[in-house]
Amino acid sequence: MINLSTKYMGLELKNPLIIASCDLTSKIEQIKKCEEKGAGAVVLKSLFEEQIETDTEELIGESWLSDHTEAFEYVRGMSMANGPSTYLDLIKKAKEVTDIPIIASLNCVSSRWWTDYSKQLELSGADALELNISILPSDLKRNSEEIEKIYIEIIEKVKGEINLPVAVKVGPYFTSIAKILNVFSKKGVKALVLFNRFYQLDIDIENLTLTGGNPLSSSNEMSNSLRWIALLANRIPCDFAATTGVHTGIDVIKQILAGAKAVEISSTLYENGLEQIGKILAELEKWMGKHNYKNIDEFRGKLSKKETDKTELYERLQYIKALNK
Repeated sequence: MINLSTKYMGLELKNPLIIASCDLTSKIEQIKKCEEKGAGAVVLKSLFEEQIETDTEELIGESWLSDHTEAFEYVRGMSMANGPSTYLDLIKKAKEVTDIPIIASLNCVSSRWWTDYSKQLELSGADALELNISILPSDLKRNSEEIEKIYIEIIEKVKGEINLPVAVKVGPYFTSIAKILNVFSKKGVKALVLFNRFYQLDIDIENLTLTGGNPLSSSNEMSNSLRWIALLANRIPCDFAATTGVHTGIDVIKQILAGAKAVEISSTLYENGLEQIGKILAELEKWMGKHNYKNIDEFRGKLSKKETDKTELYERLQYIKALNK
Protein backbone atom coordinates (compact mmCIF):
# COMPACT_ATOMS: atom_id res chain seq x y z
CA MET A 1 0.00 0.00 0.00
CA ILE A 2 1.19 3.51 -0.84
CA ASN A 3 1.15 5.93 2.07
CA LEU A 4 0.50 9.58 1.16
CA SER A 5 0.58 10.92 4.72
CA THR A 6 2.95 13.68 5.78
CA LYS A 7 3.73 15.73 8.85
CA TYR A 8 3.56 19.51 8.51
CA MET A 9 4.25 21.86 11.43
CA GLY A 10 3.84 18.84 13.69
CA LEU A 11 0.34 18.22 12.29
CA GLU A 12 -0.53 14.80 10.90
CA LEU A 13 -1.92 15.17 7.36
CA LYS A 14 -3.39 12.26 5.43
CA ASN A 15 -1.76 13.72 2.31
CA PRO A 16 0.27 16.85 1.41
CA LEU A 17 -2.61 18.74 -0.27
CA ILE A 18 -3.66 21.82 1.70
CA ILE A 19 -6.42 24.05 0.39
CA ALA A 20 -4.96 27.55 0.43
CA SER A 21 -6.70 30.55 1.95
CA CYS A 22 -9.48 31.50 -0.47
CA ASP A 23 -13.27 31.72 -0.83
CA LEU A 24 -13.40 27.92 -0.91
CA THR A 25 -12.41 27.89 2.76
CA SER A 26 -14.67 30.70 3.95
CA LYS A 27 -17.81 28.66 4.67
CA ILE A 28 -18.48 25.48 6.60
CA GLU A 29 -20.19 23.75 3.68
CA GLN A 30 -17.22 24.33 1.39
CA ILE A 31 -14.68 23.29 4.00
CA LYS A 32 -16.55 20.03 4.53
CA LYS A 33 -16.60 19.41 0.76
CA CYS A 34 -12.84 19.99 0.60
CA GLU A 35 -12.38 17.29 3.22
CA GLU A 36 -14.76 14.91 1.45
CA LYS A 37 -12.87 15.35 -1.84
CA GLY A 38 -9.61 14.38 -0.12
CA ALA A 39 -7.87 17.53 1.16
CA GLY A 40 -5.24 16.92 3.83
CA ALA A 41 -5.90 20.27 5.56
CA VAL A 42 -7.41 23.68 4.90
CA VAL A 43 -6.22 27.21 5.52
CA LEU A 44 -9.25 29.34 6.28
CA LYS A 45 -9.82 32.42 4.18
CA SER A 46 -7.60 35.14 5.59
CA LEU A 47 -8.84 37.69 8.06
CA PHE A 48 -7.32 41.00 7.00
CA GLU A 49 -5.80 43.50 9.38
CA GLU A 50 -8.05 46.16 7.85
CA GLN A 51 -11.12 44.16 8.92
CA ILE A 52 -10.00 44.27 12.55
CA GLU A 53 -9.30 47.98 12.24
CA THR A 54 -12.66 48.74 10.62
CA ASP A 55 -14.62 46.76 13.20
CA THR A 56 -12.77 48.51 16.00
CA GLU A 57 -13.32 52.00 14.58
CA GLU A 58 -17.02 51.32 14.04
CA LEU A 59 -17.46 50.08 17.58
CA ILE A 60 -15.61 52.88 19.31
CA GLY A 61 -17.23 55.44 17.03
CA GLU A 62 -20.42 55.31 19.08
CA SER A 63 -21.18 58.86 20.22
CA TRP A 64 -21.81 57.94 23.85
CA LEU A 65 -18.20 56.78 24.23
CA SER A 66 -16.70 60.16 23.43
CA ASP A 67 -17.36 61.51 26.93
CA HIS A 68 -16.31 58.36 28.79
CA THR A 69 -12.57 57.83 28.59
CA GLU A 70 -12.61 54.68 30.71
CA ALA A 71 -15.38 53.11 28.64
CA PHE A 72 -13.63 54.15 25.43
CA GLU A 73 -10.40 52.37 26.41
CA TYR A 74 -12.26 49.29 27.59
CA VAL A 75 -14.29 48.93 24.39
CA ARG A 76 -11.25 49.61 22.22
CA GLY A 77 -9.25 46.93 23.99
CA MET A 78 -12.12 44.46 23.86
CA SER A 79 -12.70 44.90 20.14
CA MET A 80 -9.00 44.55 19.36
CA ALA A 81 -8.80 41.38 21.43
CA ASN A 82 -11.90 39.70 20.01
CA GLY A 83 -11.89 40.93 16.42
CA PRO A 84 -14.63 39.74 14.07
CA SER A 85 -16.45 37.06 16.06
CA THR A 86 -17.72 35.38 12.90
CA TYR A 87 -14.19 34.21 12.11
CA LEU A 88 -13.85 32.64 15.55
CA ASP A 89 -17.20 30.91 15.03
CA LEU A 90 -16.00 29.56 11.68
CA ILE A 91 -13.03 27.90 13.39
CA LYS A 92 -15.20 26.33 16.07
CA LYS A 93 -17.73 24.97 13.58
CA ALA A 94 -15.01 23.70 11.21
CA LYS A 95 -13.45 21.73 14.06
CA GLU A 96 -16.83 20.25 14.92
CA VAL A 97 -17.66 18.93 11.45
CA THR A 98 -14.24 17.92 10.07
CA ASP A 99 -11.35 15.66 11.06
CA ILE A 100 -8.61 17.43 9.11
CA PRO A 101 -6.36 20.19 10.50
CA ILE A 102 -7.90 23.66 10.40
CA ILE A 103 -5.32 26.39 9.94
CA ALA A 104 -6.36 29.97 10.70
CA SER A 105 -4.94 32.74 8.52
CA LEU A 106 -4.17 36.37 9.30
CA ASN A 107 -3.20 38.79 6.54
CA CYS A 108 -1.23 41.62 8.10
CA VAL A 109 1.09 44.51 7.36
CA SER A 110 1.88 45.51 10.96
CA SER A 111 1.91 44.07 14.48
CA ARG A 112 -0.80 46.36 15.89
CA TRP A 113 -3.76 44.02 16.13
CA TRP A 114 -2.57 40.47 16.34
CA THR A 115 -1.18 39.95 19.83
CA ASP A 116 -4.55 39.60 21.56
CA TYR A 117 -6.57 38.33 18.63
CA SER A 118 -4.20 35.45 17.87
CA LYS A 119 -4.95 34.11 21.35
CA GLN A 120 -8.64 34.09 20.50
CA LEU A 121 -7.89 32.00 17.42
CA GLU A 122 -6.10 29.46 19.59
CA LEU A 123 -8.94 29.32 22.11
CA SER A 124 -11.42 28.78 19.28
CA GLY A 125 -9.68 25.53 18.39
CA ALA A 126 -7.45 26.32 15.40
CA ASP A 127 -4.75 23.68 14.88
CA ALA A 128 -2.21 26.19 13.57
CA LEU A 129 -1.89 29.75 12.38
CA GLU A 130 -0.62 31.01 9.04
CA LEU A 131 0.61 34.59 9.03
CA ASN A 132 0.29 36.02 5.54
CA ILE A 133 2.52 39.06 5.86
CA SER A 134 1.85 41.19 2.80
CA ILE A 135 4.30 44.06 2.64
CA LEU A 136 5.10 45.24 -0.86
CA PRO A 137 8.48 47.05 -0.63
CA SER A 138 7.39 50.12 -2.61
CA ASP A 139 8.08 52.85 -0.04
CA LEU A 140 11.05 54.95 -1.20
CA LYS A 141 11.85 55.94 2.38
CA ARG A 142 11.81 52.46 3.92
CA ASN A 143 14.95 50.35 3.63
CA SER A 144 15.14 46.56 3.68
CA GLU A 145 16.07 46.36 7.36
CA GLU A 146 12.98 48.36 8.35
CA ILE A 147 10.74 46.03 6.35
CA GLU A 148 12.35 42.93 7.82
CA LYS A 149 11.91 44.40 11.29
CA ILE A 150 8.14 44.55 10.77
CA TYR A 151 8.06 40.85 9.89
CA ILE A 152 10.10 40.00 12.96
CA GLU A 153 7.92 42.13 15.26
CA ILE A 154 4.76 40.43 14.02
CA ILE A 155 6.27 36.98 14.49
CA GLU A 156 7.64 37.75 17.96
CA LYS A 157 4.38 39.24 19.24
CA VAL A 158 2.24 36.39 17.95
CA LYS A 159 4.67 33.68 19.11
CA GLY A 160 4.78 35.31 22.52
CA GLU A 161 1.02 35.00 22.87
CA ILE A 162 0.12 31.54 21.55
CA ASN A 163 1.35 27.96 21.63
CA LEU A 164 0.01 27.06 18.19
CA PRO A 165 2.48 26.16 15.44
CA VAL A 166 2.94 29.22 13.23
CA ALA A 167 3.62 29.30 9.50
CA VAL A 168 4.67 32.47 7.70
CA LYS A 169 3.62 33.04 4.10
CA VAL A 170 5.89 35.51 2.36
CA GLY A 171 6.59 37.04 -1.01
CA PRO A 172 9.97 36.79 -2.76
CA TYR A 173 10.95 40.44 -2.34
CA PHE A 174 13.82 40.27 0.14
CA THR A 175 17.39 41.44 -0.29
CA SER A 176 18.71 38.21 1.23
CA ILE A 177 15.84 35.77 1.31
CA ALA A 178 17.87 32.83 2.65
CA LYS A 179 19.12 34.84 5.62
CA ILE A 180 15.78 36.37 6.61
CA LEU A 181 13.90 33.06 6.33
CA ASN A 182 16.51 31.53 8.59
CA VAL A 183 15.90 34.36 11.07
CA PHE A 184 12.16 33.62 10.99
CA SER A 185 12.91 30.00 11.78
CA LYS A 186 15.06 31.00 14.76
CA LYS A 187 12.13 33.07 16.03
CA GLY A 188 10.07 29.91 16.32
CA VAL A 189 8.30 29.76 12.97
CA LYS A 190 7.47 26.12 12.21
CA ALA A 191 6.82 26.46 8.48
CA LEU A 192 7.52 28.80 5.60
CA VAL A 193 5.04 29.09 2.73
CA LEU A 194 6.68 30.14 -0.55
CA PHE A 195 5.50 32.36 -2.21
CA ASN A 196 2.66 34.77 -1.70
CA ARG A 197 1.05 35.85 -4.97
CA PHE A 198 0.46 39.56 -4.56
CA TYR A 199 -2.54 41.26 -6.13
CA GLN A 200 -2.09 41.16 -9.91
CA LEU A 201 -2.20 44.50 -11.72
CA ASP A 202 -3.04 45.38 -15.31
CA ILE A 203 -3.78 48.51 -17.35
CA ASP A 204 -6.76 49.22 -19.56
CA ILE A 205 -5.14 51.14 -22.44
CA GLU A 206 -8.47 52.30 -23.90
CA ASN A 207 -9.97 53.74 -20.71
CA LEU A 208 -6.57 54.60 -19.20
CA THR A 209 -7.38 52.94 -15.90
CA LEU A 210 -5.76 50.43 -13.59
CA THR A 211 -7.48 47.07 -13.59
CA GLY A 212 -7.04 43.74 -11.90
CA GLY A 213 -4.87 41.16 -13.59
CA ASN A 214 -5.54 37.44 -13.75
CA PRO A 215 -6.46 36.35 -10.21
CA LEU A 216 -5.58 32.73 -10.96
CA SER A 217 -2.06 31.35 -11.16
CA SER A 218 -0.69 28.90 -13.73
CA SER A 219 1.86 26.11 -13.49
CA ASN A 220 4.52 28.24 -15.17
CA GLU A 221 4.56 30.46 -12.07
CA MET A 222 5.92 27.63 -9.93
CA SER A 223 9.61 27.86 -10.78
CA ASN A 224 10.43 30.53 -8.18
CA SER A 225 9.15 28.55 -5.20
CA LEU A 226 10.60 25.36 -6.67
CA ARG A 227 14.08 26.90 -6.80
CA TRP A 228 14.03 28.34 -3.29
CA ILE A 229 12.54 25.28 -1.64
CA ALA A 230 15.20 23.17 -3.36
CA LEU A 231 17.89 25.57 -2.13
CA LEU A 232 16.69 25.88 1.47
CA ALA A 233 14.84 22.70 2.44
CA ASN A 234 16.67 20.77 5.19
CA ARG A 235 19.11 23.65 5.55
CA ILE A 236 16.70 25.91 7.43
CA PRO A 237 15.22 23.98 10.39
CA CYS A 238 11.52 24.29 9.60
CA ASP A 239 9.02 22.86 7.14
CA PHE A 240 8.38 24.29 3.69
CA ALA A 241 5.08 24.47 1.86
CA ALA A 242 4.83 25.45 -1.80
CA THR A 243 2.12 27.69 -3.15
CA THR A 244 1.34 29.61 -6.37
CA GLY A 245 1.34 27.60 -9.57
CA VAL A 246 0.68 24.16 -8.08
CA HIS A 247 -2.03 22.78 -10.35
CA THR A 248 -1.37 19.10 -11.09
CA GLY A 249 0.01 15.93 -9.58
CA ILE A 250 3.22 16.54 -11.53
CA ASP A 251 3.55 19.95 -9.87
CA VAL A 252 3.12 18.36 -6.44
CA ILE A 253 5.73 15.69 -7.20
CA LYS A 254 8.24 18.34 -8.27
CA GLN A 255 7.75 20.36 -5.09
CA ILE A 256 8.14 17.30 -2.87
CA LEU A 257 11.30 16.29 -4.74
CA ALA A 258 12.59 19.81 -4.06
CA GLY A 259 11.88 19.32 -0.34
CA ALA A 260 8.36 20.59 0.36
CA LYS A 261 6.43 18.98 3.21
CA ALA A 262 3.11 20.15 1.76
CA VAL A 263 1.60 22.21 -1.04
CA GLU A 264 -1.19 24.77 -0.99
CA ILE A 265 -3.61 24.84 -3.92
CA SER A 266 -6.52 27.05 -4.94
CA SER A 267 -6.42 28.31 -8.55
CA THR A 268 -6.62 24.81 -9.99
CA LEU A 269 -9.77 24.19 -7.94
CA TYR A 270 -11.45 27.26 -9.38
CA GLU A 271 -10.57 26.09 -12.87
CA ASN A 272 -11.32 22.38 -12.48
CA GLY A 273 -13.57 22.03 -9.44
CA LEU A 274 -12.95 20.25 -6.16
CA GLU A 275 -12.69 16.94 -8.06
CA GLN A 276 -9.18 18.09 -8.98
CA ILE A 277 -8.06 17.17 -5.46
CA GLY A 278 -8.71 13.50 -6.14
CA LYS A 279 -7.11 13.69 -9.59
CA ILE A 280 -3.93 15.21 -8.15
CA LEU A 281 -3.74 12.54 -5.45
CA ALA A 282 -4.30 9.77 -7.99
CA GLU A 283 -1.53 11.16 -10.20
CA LEU A 284 0.82 11.35 -7.22
CA GLU A 285 0.02 7.80 -6.14
CA LYS A 286 0.43 6.44 -9.67
CA TRP A 287 3.86 8.05 -10.02
CA MET A 288 4.97 6.73 -6.63
CA GLY A 289 3.89 3.22 -7.61
CA LYS A 290 5.76 3.46 -10.91
CA HIS A 291 8.95 4.42 -9.08
CA ASN A 292 8.44 1.96 -6.23
CA TYR A 293 8.01 4.54 -3.48
CA LYS A 294 5.92 3.36 -0.56
CA ASN A 295 5.73 6.72 1.22
CA ILE A 296 6.48 10.37 0.54
CA ASP A 297 9.51 10.52 2.83
CA GLU A 298 11.33 8.14 0.49
CA PHE A 299 11.63 10.76 -2.23
CA ARG A 300 11.11 14.08 -0.43
CA GLY A 301 14.07 16.37 -0.99
CA LYS A 302 15.95 14.01 -3.32
CA LEU A 303 16.60 16.96 -5.62
CA SER A 304 17.26 19.58 -2.95
CA LYS A 305 20.61 21.28 -2.61
CA LYS A 306 21.10 19.49 0.70
CA GLU A 307 21.15 16.17 -1.15
CA THR A 308 23.20 17.17 -4.20
CA ASP A 309 25.31 19.97 -2.70
CA LYS A 310 25.71 21.43 -6.19
CA THR A 311 24.50 25.00 -5.86
CA GLU A 312 25.23 25.74 -9.49
CA LEU A 313 22.37 23.45 -10.51
CA TYR A 314 19.94 25.90 -8.95
CA GLU A 315 21.71 29.21 -9.46
CA ARG A 316 23.88 29.35 -12.59
CA LEU A 317 24.16 26.13 -14.58
CA GLN A 318 20.65 26.06 -16.04
CA TYR A 319 20.91 29.75 -16.88
CA ILE A 320 24.17 29.17 -18.73
CA LYS A 321 22.74 26.17 -20.57
CA ALA A 322 19.73 28.21 -21.68
CA LEU A 323 21.95 30.93 -23.13
CA ASN A 324 24.13 28.47 -25.02
CA LYS A 325 21.48 26.41 -26.77
